[in-house]
Amino acid sequence: MQESTPHKEPLITVVVPIYNEEKNVRPLLERLKNVFSTIGSPWEVVFTLDPSPDRTRETITECIAEGYPIRLVVFSRRIGKPLSVLAGLDHCRGEACVIMDSDLQDPPELIPEMLEKWREGYKVVIAQRRSRAGENYLYLKCAQFFYWLLEKISEVNVPRNTGDFRLLDARVVEEIRRYRERHAFMRGLTAAAGFRTALVPFDRSPRLTGRANISFTGAINIALDGIVPFSRTPLRIMFLLGGLLALIATAIFLAWLVNGLVKGYSNTWLVQLLCILLVGFSGLIVACLGVVGEYVVRAYEEARARPLYAVDEIIEADTLTHRISGPHAELSKGGGQP
Repeated sequence: MQESTPHKEPLITVVVPIYNEEKNVRPLLERLKNVFSTIGSPWEVVFTLDPSPDRTRETITECIAEGYPIRLVVFSRRIGKPLSVLAGLDHCRGEACVIMDSDLQDPPELIPEMLEKWREGYKVVIAQRRSRAGENYLYLKCAQFFYWLLEKISEVNVPRNTGDFRLLDARVVEEIRRYRERHAFMRGLTAAAGFRTALVPFDRSPRLTGRANISFTGAINIALDGIVPFSRTPLRIMFLLGGLLALIATAIFLAWLVNGLVKGYSNTWLVQLLCILLVGFSGLIVACLGVVGEYVVRAYEEARARPLYAVDEIIEADTLTHRISGPHAELSKGGGQP
């Protein structure tokens, strides 16, 4: 994975999945430049761009022409943040990789502390949120419930109050690249890969500009991506519920039988009770089928083995320490020319 480098300091790659963020590109790059100028490490930014309706692509190419060490990977269609992050790791060339959002809620100024932990021997350094300013109260409560649930049922250890903001050693990046999962929940994949991990607490700032691109449906999808691939607990709960329903049905039958023998059989109470149970059990059966469907659909998607993403173009700055090699090398064009 890693080529030799003449620099004494290791090359650090910053992977930034981006969509519709033209106003945040320059502030992010300026703060990254200040951070890496202070610590004296060579650096590069890999922007993985979902095709955007605004001028995000044009703004990034302008920055490439100005000399920023950028590798811009543009997809042929919108693929979403999880796969964008995985694609960023595929195009990462650094000895360490920092994954962060483009809206500056993940402060670049935390990178030196993360690098310090990395130099101490930690292969994974995760930024853990102490507070989350400017976010919806209901959303925060749902996030807290999600992390509580994930902690209880997940087969891997995902720290609470963490996002994708993290530093990964090149060795960890190499391992995560092997997880070619369509629903790439990076927090779960990092935990599944293992390795020595450190947490760095920080206070998350509000977005610099604009609004979050994630919708309510998108948040639900991320929650399912975190639970379904990393836990069999929902299926086991359904098995237990099925057994419980069988016991309840048996108890109702016995109650009906005894009542009929003692007081004589009457259809009135039984019909009412059966109607209630029919509605309740039907809802439960549909919900259980939905859970099973999540597992079946995801298994089907993985079994098709389609490519995870298609790259439309790669644009690289001439200032990059390492240039792209591999299947997309012919798409690489330096100097900011598309």
